[in-house]
Amino acid sequence: MINNISFLNFKSQSQQINKKNDSVIKFVSKPNLAPLAHDTVSFSGNFQYDGYSDEFLNRNHDWRKVLKCKEACKAVSEDAKPTNNYLRDTLKQYFEEEVYDEKTNPKGRIEAIRARVKSADSVEEKIASKIESAFASDYGDIKEKIFTVRSEKEIKQNIKDISGARIVVREDVDGAMDDVVKKLCKMIEDENLIIGEIENHLSPEEGAPSYFTEEQLKKIETIVNRVRVMNGCEPIRYKSQPQKTGYMALHLALDTRYAPKLRKHQGYWSELQILGSDVELLKDIEDFCYKLKKGMGVKSHDIAYTPFERLFLDAYTDTENYPNVQKAFQEYTIRAYKAQRTRQPSEDTADNVSSWEYKYPTIEECGLKGEIPPILDFNILVRIKRDCDDLYYVENHIDEILAKVNSLPKVTDN
Repeated sequence: MINNISFLNFKSQSQQINKKNDSVIKFVSKPNLAPLAHDTVSFSGNFQYDGYSDEFLNRNHDWRKVLKCKEACKAVSEDAKPTNNYLRDTLKQYFEEEVYDEKTNPKGRIEAIRARVKSADSVEEKIASKIESAFASDYGDIKEKIFTVRSEKEIKQNIKDISGARIVVREDVDGAMDDVVKKLCKMIEDENLIIGEIENHLSPEEGAPSYFTEEQLKKIETIVNRVRVMNGCEPIRYKSQPQKTGYMALHLALDTRYAPKLRKHQGYWSELQILGSDVELLKDIEDFCYKLKKGMGVKSHDIAYTPFERLFLDAYTDTENYPNVQKAFQEYTIRAYKAQRTRQPSEDTADNVSSWEYKYPTIEECGLKGEIPPILDFNILVRIKRDCDDLYYVENHIDEILAKVNSLPKVTDN
C-alpha cells in the first residue's frame, strides 16, 4: 500500500524549473518529465523545443510567435470568465431544483453544477495538441494548419472548450436522464444556448449502455435545430461514436456567437458534458493517464505532479516485464468504464481518503491480472494523485498558507 510519495527526490527536479537549455531541438525517447520552461511547448514526447537553430528558423520563421503565445492564452482564459459565469448561472437557473442535498433535497437527481474556465497553461496545452495533430497529418500545407492558433481571436475560434460545465447525474436514480433532457430542451428552446455540436460518446465494449436513448437524442436534435434555424444557422445532426478509452457521456458544443442572450459574452465557445457520477470519478484519473500517454504533462508538467508522471510512465513503458502493457492498459480502461457504468453505486465517495478502497474497478476485477503492473491500478493511481494534489495546493497557495501561519498567536517563553 502506498501511503505517501515522500521518498522521491524533489530537489533535483525543482532545480530544473527555470533552467534554460541553449541547444536547439532535443530529441528524447520518452516524454520530458522536467517542468516546462517559460516558453517551451512539448509535443507528444517526440521532441522538446527549447531554442532556435538556423535551419529550423529558415523553415519556420514564424514559430517564435506560435510558441510565445502565453500572453494571448492568459488573456483568453481571463476574458472567458463572463461567458463561463453566464453558462453556470443559466444551468443553475434550469437545474438547481434537481441538485441533490442530503437534508434539503434528498430526491435530487444531479450533483451540484460545476463550471470552469481553462487556465492559461491548459489553453497552451490545447494549442500544442493542435500543432501536434497538424504535424501528424499529411493533408495540406502544414503551415496553414499550425498557424490557425496564434492570436487571441483565432484561439477563440478554434478551441471549443475554453469555458465548460458538467451536469453529473446520480447513477442510482432511475429516470434521471428523462428530466435532464426535458430541462435541457427547455433551456435551448428559450434561446439561452445555441448548440453547435452534439456528440454521444459510447463504449466500444458490448453491453455497456449509453446514457441517452436514440429517442432522447432525436428530441434534443429537433429542439437544437429549431433554434439554430431561427438564428440563421444550418441544421446539425447528433453523432454517436465509440471512444477508444471507453468513456461515455454526451458532449454539447455551445456556440455563444449567435444566441441573442449570449452576444454580449464575447463569442466564446463552451462545452457542456452530461454523464453519470461513477463515470465522472473514473474520468478524472483517466484524464491524467490519457495526457501522459499522449506525451503531454500533468498540469503543464508542474513539479508537484512529477512523481505521478514518473511512476506512471515507468510502469506504462515496462515492456520487459509486461510485454503487452500498453494494449492491456487500454483494455483495462475500457472495461473499467463499463464496470463503472453498470455497477451498483458505492455508498462511499472518492473524497473519503480514510479508506484505501475507492470506487474503481481493479486490474484483477477486469480480468487483466499479471498483464499490467499493479501500480497502474486506478485505485493506486488515485492515491498517488491525491498526494501530488496536496503538493500542488501548497505550491500555489504558499502566500495564503504563510499568512495563516503568521496570524497564529505567538508562543513566548515566560
